[in-house]
Amino acid sequence: MKAYRRVSDLPPGRRLKALLGSLLRRLQPRLSAAVDAAPFDPAWGATAKLIRNAHLAEAVERRDHAKLRRYFTHYWSSATSGEFFDVFGFRFEELFLRHHAVIATHLAGLLPMLGEGPVRLVEVGSGDGKVLEWLAAQLPGIDTLHGVDLNEREIEKCRQRHRDSPRIHFHAGDLHAWLLANPAPRTILVTNGGVFEYLLEDELRALFAELRHSCSPCLVAVTESIADDHDLDAEPHSIAYGREFAFSHNYPAILRDTGFAIEWQRNRPTQPGEESHPVRWYQLLASGVGPVAK
Repeated sequence: MKAYRRVSDLPPGRRLKALLGSLLRRLQPRLSAAVDAAPFDPAWGATAKLIRNAHLAEAVERRDHAKLRRYFTHYWSSATSGEFFDVFGFRFEELFLRHHAVIATHLAGLLPMLGEGPVRLVEVGSGDGKVLEWLAAQLPGIDTLHGVDLNEREIEKCRQRHRDSPRIHFHAGDLHAWLLANPAPRTILVTNGGVFEYLLEDELRALFAELRHSCSPCLVAVTESIADDHDLDAEPHSIAYGREFAFSHNYPAILRDTGFAIEWQRNRPTQPGEESHPVRWYQLLASGVGPVAK
């Protein structure tokens, strides 16, 4: 999936939908305002969805990443997001276990960097909890594991499943706010399958900076998709891309800028026939150890 540096970079079908949606916005301004306020309301029909495409294209043209961020937040906190967990439940086996689980082996090798004392792992965007449960089994040396997600329905399901567990815990809400309220050294921050791509670049920088400041020594384990044509050597800043208009972040650059060292990284383009092809998956492990540079 290519980066959207301008509207002309959008796929032809999305440009057509945006054009039709722009016409409908003019004819139905009240509906346009309602769609902008609640873009992923499950009640929206075809007209509203075309208008939503127009809003998204406009945000790309204006480089209004804050608007795109607001749309992502509404999707993942709305009932509409339930379709993702219903339709893509197979991703744990077909995507994570088959292609990305290797990151746990590399992570285990870095645990001694955290020193003596209790270690906790925090997964942001824990979803249905399957990855967190698997990590708990694979990494017995980690004392507690926490899943943080905006979707209260999925969090409640996970809580019920682990209500008697002293080791695995789930929390509904924003990760940055949770870290501010629960600082602790020897924290491992994990993301899998497309989570950070819904954060603004400034938010991601603030999150990593907070982790480095209040949770050191710490580790970051990233498994995220990025744009096929995002040049990580020449383009340090984030770019909208893909079906969801999410953000392709330059993770190595952002982590280095916030005081982390890259310990391992892997660039994996998908193959024909693979789920979500064509897309480019990027994995890395970064350490935040020692004094924080001022």
